[in-house]
Amino acid sequence: MMEPEVDEPLRARYGWRDPAANEFTAGDIVFGWVVGIGGVLAGSLISGLVLVAEGLVVALAYGALIGLPALTLYGVPAAIAAAAALRRVAAEWVHLAAFGALGAIGGLLAVLVFSSGDPLWSILYAPGILTGTATAVVARALAKRRAIRTRGAAPATAS
Repeated sequence: MMEPEVDEPLRARYGWRDPAANEFTAGDIVFGWVVGIGGVLAGSLISGLVLVAEGLVVALAYGALIGLPALTLYGVPAAIAAAAALRRVAAEWVHLAAFGALGAIGGLLAVLVFSSGDPLWSILYAPGILTGTATAVVARALAKRRAIRTRGAAPATAS
């Protein structure tokens, strides 16, 4: 794949990062957060349909009240830390696995905080973990794809 010509002074002036080297910008983080919002709401919608179809609005409300603050307060800082820690790792699957694990932890934490650790709410653990995992992996993958597409770099290959 040919890399488009980029004027080097423009790159220096505007501070473009190279997504192939796993460098990210604030725009990449914001894009991942917006995708994460969609993932949390979609996960809540699916969980509401599967668990309690009559309470679909309630499931979406709980997803918004519990999932979105968890995404913002835990997910975004965890994603920034993971992205910074994994910058030297070229293998994309390692990034996706790390983000998936962090998303699972975030989903579990959100349910634990919501349920105050009450075992009667344990039915929500699986949907919370699945939603957190899927949201983190999809947000990371789409943010990376957007970064590569908008900045024109080819992804680094694993050696």
